[in-house]
Amino acid sequence: MSSLRVRLLLLVAVVLVPSLLLLLGLVIRERQVRMDVVRTVALRRVDEGLLMQQEELNDGLRILEGLVKLAQIRDGDAAACQRALVTLSTMIEEGWSLARTREDGTQDCATRNTGSLPRNVADNPQFLTLRETNAPSIGPLIRSADTQELLQPVNVPIQSESGRFIGALSAGLRMRWFDRLVTSLSVTEGAVVSLSTTGGILLRRVPADPTNKGAHPDSPISLAMRTVERDVIEAEGIDGVRRVWAFSRLETTDSEPVWLTVGLPADVEYKGVNEELRNVLLLLFAWLLVVAGLAWWATDRFVLRDVRTLLQATEKLGTGDLTVRTGNQARSREMARLSASFDEMASRLQERQTREAQAQKLESIGQLAGGVAHDFNNLLTAIIGNAELARDTLPPSSPARRELDAALDAADRSTALTRQLLAFARHTELAPRVVSMDTLLRDVSALLRRLIGEHITLNVDVSQALRPVKIDATSVEQAIVNLVVNARDAMPSGGQVVITARNILVVHGDNDHAHGVPVGEWVVVSVRDTGTGMHPDVLDRAFEPFFTTKPVGKGTGLGLAMVYGTVAQHNGHLWVESAPGHGTTVRLFLPPAAEGASLDVAPDAATHTAAVVGRTVLLVEDERAVRTLVARVLGANGFEVIQAENGEEALTRCDDALLTRIDLVVTDVVMPKLSGPDMVHALRRRRADLPVLFVSGYRENHELDAVIESENTGFLPKPFTPGVLLKAVHERLDDGNTAVR
Repeated sequence: MSSLRVRLLLLVAVVLVPSLLLLLGLVIRERQVRMDVVRTVALRRVDEGLLMQQEELNDGLRILEGLVKLAQIRDGDAAACQRALVTLSTMIEEGWSLARTREDGTQDCATRNTGSLPRNVADNPQFLTLRETNAPSIGPLIRSADTQELLQPVNVPIQSESGRFIGALSAGLRMRWFDRLVTSLSVTEGAVVSLSTTGGILLRRVPADPTNKGAHPDSPISLAMRTVERDVIEAEGIDGVRRVWAFSRLETTDSEPVWLTVGLPADVEYKGVNEELRNVLLLLFAWLLVVAGLAWWATDRFVLRDVRTLLQATEKLGTGDLTVRTGNQARSREMARLSASFDEMASRLQERQTREAQAQKLESIGQLAGGVAHDFNNLLTAIIGNAELARDTLPPSSPARRELDAALDAADRSTALTRQLLAFARHTELAPRVVSMDTLLRDVSALLRRLIGEHITLNVDVSQALRPVKIDATSVEQAIVNLVVNARDAMPSGGQVVITARNILVVHGDNDHAHGVPVGEWVVVSVRDTGTGMHPDVLDRAFEPFFTTKPVGKGTGLGLAMVYGTVAQHNGHLWVESAPGHGTTVRLFLPPAAEGASLDVAPDAATHTAAVVGRTVLLVEDERAVRTLVARVLGANGFEVIQAENGEEALTRCDDALLTRIDLVVTDVVMPKLSGPDMVHALRRRRADLPVLFVSGYRENHELDAVIESENTGFLPKPFTPGVLLKAVHERLDDGNTAVR
């Protein structure tokens, strides 16, 4: 009896267990396949939305690029432009809102909000970016002031015949692609489509947010968006419905990323496979009941004990342990794979954010460096001036004179550092002239050969038909010297430096264009060495100020930073190629001079001997140390000096009688209460021929550029010595039409 019970139980187990495993395995596999299909469908829906968005943006940009060719929009006055935009807006099916902006930031015609025209948008970040890049752009999402509808701005530049930026045409595109995506999903009951930010703010949702909160930062979808840019999850939504959510980041310029999300209801998508699973379980349960009954009948009829034992085993098998185990195992494995995928996606997102932050680092450091150098130049002006005045009062044999000479040497080195900082920050005062790069490289090659030493070979190869360039020859020469010195330091055991200069034409599809160099003609100066090369981590930071791999005392880390700023200030581009053991190549892309431009001769130093007896100077400077120094130097050289702390005080002191006596105004640029350019405008309204000499750490004020181009106006950069100051003042007095540079 005992052996029969065991055999019967084994027979039941052999029959039931494999069959149950096979059926459940097939159903679970079918459910997993269905889940994968739903995930794929959800992601495909998101991809369709992204594709439709991109197509609409491309169509919008193409339409705008066609519209800017119309004379009424490109060259027409505000009234003609207004009529054209209204007509075009009614012709376009989407009913866009259009606006034209002039080069100076004045928006003078538009299809909406015309009551506020003209309006100034010169400080708008999108306009500034468009003016700087002179290329079509896509703006951050906005809401219509009239309908609160979410719009996608697109902008294209209006260019002159020569390609110069002269304005912009902007349009607010209605997001028809979103509506089409919603329509395509309307056949799926309970489907959700939304646009939201990483912080969980709902920009648009169909159906609308049932909670009316507008933001859900702690929802599972918002939390997932903070770690990956594209994925599929299954979670409960804000309306309590469990869905399969697919999401991906939109290509926008919003300060906070915007996400497109498509949610498919899990109950609807899994309905068939869930019903199949329930039917199989019912069938198995019925089968178990039949087998249990037969076993009960057989054991009751033949061997009661075996039947009882078989019944206990059948009831235990029917408790569902196998299903729970299989479900848990499958889910555990899936969750483990999903967790690994999350970790990988998070690493990629972190790497992407690091690259984006690196792209902004140089600009931020440049702004800081320019501000520091500007303030430091004021201090250096006072230090150098007072030190020179003190030294000149001492006899040549005085020990104090040597100490003052040492202090002046240190101040000169500090001046060089500030100039390098200003070059990196693109605030160096340039004196551009049309020069031959062939002549420049030939003149500087002798110096370069002395710098690199006999263990390094220098080859200079210049194209015979090389076009002239309009550059500040001194700063470009210094940039080339810095590159060659760096190449020398990378070849302590000797090597080769090759300098080439070529004319190139960059076209779409070129490797140069792929590296950010605009299409057009360029003069390229290349400095290549056979040195140790740079690791990618070092290459990423090569142009940061004060970053250097040289030992302490061997370099300041400002050489390459100055090269970067100099090229940028000449509206050029820089491209560096380097790898460990393969040397380094730095290419300077400089814009050629205009066709037919003749070479300029370098200005000769002139001696100015204007009589100063009875000459009156109005000195306006908010930095007391600089004001005291300049007044002392001018007073000691026969000038009558009238001092003012700022522009407002200067205007108060200058009545008509005094203004008539003033021979020259020496003024700072940036001052509290009233700036130097504003003060000069006010004075010249009363006396148009008033000579002016501006002094500043750098020409950071765009308004100043227009003033300096006028007659009787000059500029003297800080820091300066007493002798340089007197020379600049004499130049102003000798020839009011010659600008001091």
